[in-house]
Amino acid sequence: MTLASWSLLVLVLGLVGFDLVASTGKNRRALLLQVVIFLTGAFFVVFPSHATTLAHAAGIGRGVDFLMYPVVIWLTRESLLARRRRVEDSQKITALTRALALATADHRSMPRSAANA
Repeated sequence: MTLASWSLLVLVLGLVGFDLVASTGKNRRALLLQVVIFLTGAFFVVFPSHATTLAHAAGIGRGVDFLMYPVVIWLTRESLLARRRRVEDSQKITALTRALALATADHRSMPRSAANA
């Protein structure tokens, strides 16, 4: 194994370890899926020839391409979902702010005609 392979392996295992420690009691299914994906990535870091074999079986020239295509598609999906959630959250915050402003408005200081409107 090369220095780059060792570095990537340490990074992947470090991320798995960090997530296992930091995510205690939280969504265990998502954590398990993440660990499986990271360990699969670690497997292909240690045995890159297996990725190439799978890539050739799928009609793709290089193993790294075989692994990167789904990652790019998944990251694009996550980016679009995050943007949609951010827009929805912004709309909810605006509605809550308006409701709070109306609920806490001091109607005594308003002119009588505006308070009855």
